Amino acid sequence: MPIRFNTCPHCEERIIFDIEMEDINSSQYPAPVYIVCKSCNKLSTFYVDSLLRVSYKELGKKSGGIKRIDTK
Repeated sequence: MPIRFNTCPHCEERIIFDIEMEDINSSQYPAPVYIVCKSCNKLSTFYVDSLLRVSYKELGKKSGGIKRIDTK
């Protein structure tokens, strides 16, 4: 279970989340995954590569993700 660290694009707080290959659409890279920030409760779309590393993020919900992940 890889743990990823990043910052929320809404509130800029540090976030931590667990991500697995089952959480993403592996037919599309970078694959979108929806992350909900524990601090501000806002949803963002993070894009991950085949090694589950975050390549970039966007405000709001973009199409293509299959799972919503809450931060710790």
